[in-house]
Amino acid sequence: MRDFQFLSLTKESEKLFFKKSLLALALSVLAFIPLVTGCGGGGGDDDDDAEFTTPVLDGILTGYMGDITSPNVPCSGNTYYISASASSEGSGTSSSPFKTFDVAKRVLQPGDTLIVQGRFTKSERIKLTSIHGSASNYITIKGASGAALSGENITANDNKILKIEDCSYLKIEGLTFKDHTHVKNGGGGIGVYPPANHIVINNCTFKNLKTTHPTDHGTTNGIIVYGNSTSSTINNIFISNNSFSNMATGWAECLTVTANVEYVNLIHNTIDTTGNIGIDVGGNYKYCKDPSKDFARYIYIYGNTVKNCVSPNATAGSIYCDGGQHIIIRGNSLYDGETGFSTGAEKVPAKEAYSTGDILIEGNSVNNFHHGVWHCGGWQTGLGWVQSVRFRNNTGINTGYGTHQAVIVFNKCRNIEFTGNSFTNPDHPNVTKVYYSFRDSPYTKNVIDQGNTWGW
Repeated sequence: MRDFQFLSLTKESEKLFFKKSLLALALSVLAFIPLVTGCGGGGGDDDDDAEFTTPVLDGILTGYMGDITSPNVPCSGNTYYISASASSEGSGTSSSPFKTFDVAKRVLQPGDTLIVQGRFTKSERIKLTSIHGSASNYITIKGASGAALSGENITANDNKILKIEDCSYLKIEGLTFKDHTHVKNGGGGIGVYPPANHIVINNCTFKNLKTTHPTDHGTTNGIIVYGNSTSSTINNIFISNNSFSNMATGWAECLTVTANVEYVNLIHNTIDTTGNIGIDVGGNYKYCKDPSKDFARYIYIYGNTVKNCVSPNATAGSIYCDGGQHIIIRGNSLYDGETGFSTGAEKVPAKEAYSTGDILIEGNSVNNFHHGVWHCGGWQTGLGWVQSVRFRNNTGINTGYGTHQAVIVFNKCRNIEFTGNSFTNPDHPNVTKVYYSFRDSPYTKNVIDQGNTWGW
């Protein structure tokens, strides 16, 4: 059997976020192209017996939650209104609503709520800057029934519909972000930039967000949390109950967390038809100039449904960890894609301690993935490391049935626990179960494979 050739999804610059390398494109035409991507390894700790610190919050949500454990955050203050149909700038009452966000945001104080009415079409992104609630009184921007922010008139690159920067204790709820389809790079729904903390994005809809050049390194995101500051982390972000559909993200991802970011919770979101990767946790791309902070960490990915993540360019992982650390992925349902989970490393960190690792993937289901359930490890000898990953008690149905594919693929990785999983292939018998592409690598060691069941 020939060695697998693994496809890189290399990201190249801030402006062209997660733009993938030409090498990846070249490799995609090879016969063996399972995606192997990665996420963080316990700060480089080689102790395979080390356990996660996972506080129990409600018996179900058990993970790195930070200070926010629910989208139901406190807010008690004045209620203001902004309307797309307002003919002039009002005072913010229901009968005299604001016309522009620039005016509305200046009046908001801790505890206040801004109700968005109608469909706003802007020629450039809406900027929420220097908006600060408090721990006991969040500021809320909430959509009324039918409220939408449309990007149909945005034609300049690097313009999300909504930019959140220098904000804290802020909640975005019940808005639709749609029809951003006229830029090649940097489009999408929401971008969160430092400094930012205690941001909740709940019950929003993202649809028809598309790069104009999905096969020519075009990029767009549904939501991106982008920690490109050395002095200010982005922290305590709760993204929950949102829906993403009819996307063409090109070489980017639907829901992205990367660089100097910590304590992000991705809970009960639904992603359907993205054009590439569904959820991505990244690091070591030099977006943050301090390499000890240049990776997302303490990320909890729970109860999400991800469907139809199929890329026109490369093999896409539905949930992809590439350079992050301290990540729990639990109770997610993945359907009809290419690769279910990928834990890999496209970049070599400044120190091995900053490698992809300390990841728990537990209790998830994967159904109908022709490139397999899980790919683990650096996909090429000269790239990064993956260590301390636990893949436990997951189920897979009809996976790994593509030409020259396997259900599980191990690349350059170590201290891996692969236990208690169950796989059946009622429609595709005799599929390769486990494949090691770097079995003889001096890095690949201590891979525990036991207690797994196979239905063929």
